[in-house]
Amino acid sequence: MPGFLNRARSLVDRAAPLSRARSGNVTILFALSLLPMVGLLGYGVDYGVAITDKAKLDAAADAAAIAAVATAKAYIAANPTQANVTANAIAAGIAQATSAFTVNAGTVPFAQVQLQTPQLVRTSQTLKSTVVYSATVKNNFGQIFRTPTTNFSNTVTASADLASYLDFYLLLDVSGSMGLPATTAGMTQLASKNNDMKWDYQQGCQFACHYPGNDGWGLAAGKIQLRSDAVNNAVCSLIQRAANPTVANQYRVGLYPFINQMGTLADINSSIATLNTAAQCTLSWPLALTSLLDTGTTQLYTNNDPSTGIGSGGTHFEVVLPQMKTAITNAGGFGDGSGINARKPFVFLITDGMQNGQHYYVYKNNKYYYPGNPSKFSGYGNADFDTSTPSQIDPTLCTALKNAGATISILYIPYNIITFKDYGGIVAGENKKVNAFSPTLATPLQSCASPGYFYTANSPDDIKSSLNAMFDQALQVARLTQ
Repeated sequence: MPGFLNRARSLVDRAAPLSRARSGNVTILFALSLLPMVGLLGYGVDYGVAITDKAKLDAAADAAAIAAVATAKAYIAANPTQANVTANAIAAGIAQATSAFTVNAGTVPFAQVQLQTPQLVRTSQTLKSTVVYSATVKNNFGQIFRTPTTNFSNTVTASADLASYLDFYLLLDVSGSMGLPATTAGMTQLASKNNDMKWDYQQGCQFACHYPGNDGWGLAAGKIQLRSDAVNNAVCSLIQRAANPTVANQYRVGLYPFINQMGTLADINSSIATLNTAAQCTLSWPLALTSLLDTGTTQLYTNNDPSTGIGSGGTHFEVVLPQMKTAITNAGGFGDGSGINARKPFVFLITDGMQNGQHYYVYKNNKYYYPGNPSKFSGYGNADFDTSTPSQIDPTLCTALKNAGATISILYIPYNIITFKDYGGIVAGENKKVNAFSPTLATPLQSCASPGYFYTANSPDDIKSSLNAMFDQALQVARLTQ
C-alpha cells in the first residue's frame, strides 16, 4: 500500500510543470488577441463619432439648400418690380444658406468643417441651390493604427419653381350663331316655337336670329339657355380661378368679344371685381355675352363712332386676330412669364369657328361703319347687308400671334345640327348651308391653335370644364417650360 502511494505522488509531481506551462501559453495568447480587439472597439467608437457628425452636417446642408431657394423665391415674390431683383434675391439666398448651415451644424465633436460658398442660380422660372461641405474628424483610437482622421464630404441640391406671371386674353365670339341654344333639347324646343310662328320667313329659324331686336330673341332669351350664356358661365368660373393666385398680381384677365372686329368688355388691367361686373357673374342668364350678340348695330363702341366696337353682320377673324396682337403689344408685349413686366400671354379663342365675310354696314372714308338700320348714330345712314359668305378660318392668320410669343388655346363649340321645316327662302337656305359646312370647321381651328391646345365642347358643363382645363394647362406648361 505505501508503495502505491509513493508511485502516485511521483506521477503528480511530474505533471505539475506541464500544467504550469499550459497556463502560461493561454496568458500569452490572450495578451496577443487583446490588442486587435481593443483596436476594433476603438475603430467602432471612432466610426460612430464620424457617422454622428456626418448625419448632423448632412441635415445642416439640407437646411441650407432649402433656405437658399426659399429665401430667394420669397424675395422675388415680394419685390416683383425691383431692378436687379434676381441678383438681389440670389445674394439674400446665399447669405441665408450660410447662416442656416452654421446654426444647424452647431458644434461638431472632434471635427473641422469647411463649407464652400453656397451656389444659387436661376434658370428662367427655376431656382436651384447647391451646398457643398467637407469635414475632417479626429480619430481617438485610430491614431494607434496610423489612421489619425476620418474624412468625408457631401453635396446637397434643392430647387423651387417660381410663380409665372400670365395674361389671359379671352377672345369671345358673339356673332349671331353663338345665339343658338346650348343643348340639342334647346334646339328642338326653339324649332318647335319657331314653327308655330305665323311669319313664314321666320319659321324654322334657328341660326343667327335670336339676338336682341329679332323676333327670335323673345323665344329664346331667358327661356332657353344659349351658347353665349354657357360660355359666359364658363368665363365667370375662370375669373374665380384667377382670383386666387400664388403671388399678388400673378394673373390678368381681359374680355374681348368680337363679331366683325374686336371690342373690349374688360381690358387686361381690370380687377377681379370689374371682370365679375362686366361679365354679370352674379346674375342669371341671359348674361353679358348674350346681350352682346349681334344686334344689327355695333356695341362697345367709343366716342359715338360706329366704326369702332364689335361691328355687325359677319365674323371676321382676319380683322380680329391682328387686333389682338396689337392689344397684347400695347399691354406690355410678349414676355416669358418670368416677371411682372415680362408676362406670358395666352389667347383663349372661344368660337364656333365659322368665318363669314358679311357686313351690316355703311362704307365711307375707306372704312366700315356699323350704325344699324335704322341708324342709331347721328350723321350716318342706315346700314345694309352685303353677301353672306360662310367659310373656314384661315389658320395662317394665327401665325403672327404665335410667332410673337403668344400661346393660342382654342375652345371649339361645334354647331348642333339644325332641324327645321323647309319653307324655302333665305332662312332655310342659311340653315342648309350651316348644316353642310359646319363639320369641316374643326380641322383649320386645330391648325390655328398652338400644339396641344385645342379643345372641343358643346354642352354647358363641357364648356365650363374645358375652359378650366385650358387654364390648368396654361399654369402647368408655364412651370415646365419657363
